[in-house]
Amino acid sequence: MVWGGSLNSKGSDYLKKLREADKVVGFLDRIKEKLKPEEKSHIKKTIDIISDYVNRLTESKE
Repeated sequence: MVWGGSLNSKGSDYLKKLREADKVVGFLDRIKEKLKPEEKSHIKKTIDIISDYVNRLTESKE
């Protein structure tokens, strides 16, 4: 790893999930600008759901 540490399988899985969530949220943010206001609301709710999931993952790691 970049910081010189090693991860067990749970830590590695956690980082993979974070990367995937970041990719999805980035994609949703990019397409949100091209959508109608009602559709933007759905995208925002989806991003919130993903963010809440990542927050729960983070809290379980502490």
